[in-house]
Amino acid sequence: MNETIEMRNELLDRLVEEFHEAYIAAAVAEIDDPEAPKIVRALLHEVGDSDGVMGEYFFTPMSSEEDPIQVFNAILTLSEDIPEDNLPALFEAMSYINYHIPVGAFSLNMEHTFFCFKMSVTIPMGYDKDVIYGLMSAAAGNSASIVDLYMQPLMDVANDKISVKEIKEIVSIRRQ
Repeated sequence: MNETIEMRNELLDRLVEEFHEAYIAAAVAEIDDPEAPKIVRALLHEVGDSDGVMGEYFFTPMSSEEDPIQVFNAILTLSEDIPEDNLPALFEAMSYINYHIPVGAFSLNMEHTFFCFKMSVTIPMGYDKDVIYGLMSAAAGNSASIVDLYMQPLMDVANDKISVKEIKEIVSIRRQ
């Protein structure tokens, strides 16, 4: 299992380098436990119409050495300030968009304070490092692209600037 963890850490370091090459601020999160999995954090300024979206990229810890797959995750935090009054409309809009997007999902935590987009890809064990990195990079790029398309309309619903009907129209136009 140590070889797998070492490989994952090497690939996550490579992801940080790729972010830096694209002039994106990124770093491995400071974790006290040296055996804990690494988490890459990146501030994505070119996503959506916000001041920046925080992306977190990591592998789910393995339960045993016999795991046939590994899971790579991308979580992009969109907001930590969602008005309570507009939650029903936001939930409806998220449901409609989640149904139509090919991968990942927009979600809120149980306290309705953490609005994010989550995407995971399963990668069979034994794949070549370059293949694994290609899947990781694709997941990071795809998650940013989906957020770029739908973040602002969802935030507009959350802030009562547009209706769910308008979200349906936006999705219909983008699916053509």
